[in-house]
Amino acid sequence: MAFMEAMRYRAVKILANTSKVLLSLHLFLFPKLRLTLPQTAPARRPAPAGRIPRIVWQTNYTRAVTLQVYTCFCFNRLIAPTCEYRFHGDAEADRYVEEHFPGRIARAYARLRIGAARADFWRVLVLLKEGGMYLDIDSNFTSNPERFLKGDPEGVFIAMKNGEVTNYFLASAPGNPALQAVVDRIVENIEAGELTSVYDLTGPTVLDAVVKAAGIAPLSYKLACTQGQFINKRGQYRDKPNGAWHVAQQTQKIVASEKAE
Repeated sequence: MAFMEAMRYRAVKILANTSKVLLSLHLFLFPKLRLTLPQTAPARRPAPAGRIPRIVWQTNYTRAVTLQVYTCFCFNRLIAPTCEYRFHGDAEADRYVEEHFPGRIARAYARLRIGAARADFWRVLVLLKEGGMYLDIDSNFTSNPERFLKGDPEGVFIAMKNGEVTNYFLASAPGNPALQAVVDRIVENIEAGELTSVYDLTGPTVLDAVVKAAGIAPLSYKLACTQGQFINKRGQYRDKPNGAWHVAQQTQKIVASEKAE
């Protein structure tokens, strides 16, 4: 990573982590205060033409969020002025899949009982159909997206320090064959009903395998997007304490039987 890119990442990290400390104190002092994320918000500057639409997609169990989450949202809006914003809650995501992916895909999606697993699947489906960039609600850009969208790529995937491709950030043009392969594998995993971890069933394990099999070179997460710098788990799941996937899968089945759809 070039010197300026490293400094840019470090500056964002320091800003975000300092903010997180202050915002954690705010949450302690004002535990019931919530702010509402918009359903949509327009880009603040014209976007350049490119295969990847300048749309940021996000989902969460609610739009009424803590100041931690709202601050992260505001930072992403500030650092990505050419991007439109679109939010889908659980109900909107469910309707989207039913409308645009009827049949086998919608049936597989409907069998998922844990919100994080549905979010894993929805993000791939919405980018396959619409294109754009997906960020987990606790994730933030590390630089203006136009930097890593130079060269007009068909898709941008990021890898963590250990080299594993992760899915808290995705960027893609509509119809990307790599995303179609991810969709196919997730459907197969759901129908097989053998995996017992969201991470393996619908999450990073699937994306990592597809991206590496396709020979796609991922970016370091430091060049595009990172996670958890503005937001801790208390701030993210304040109103849903058992919402994290690794907690939820301990008490409920990830995939319902076909008869329970």
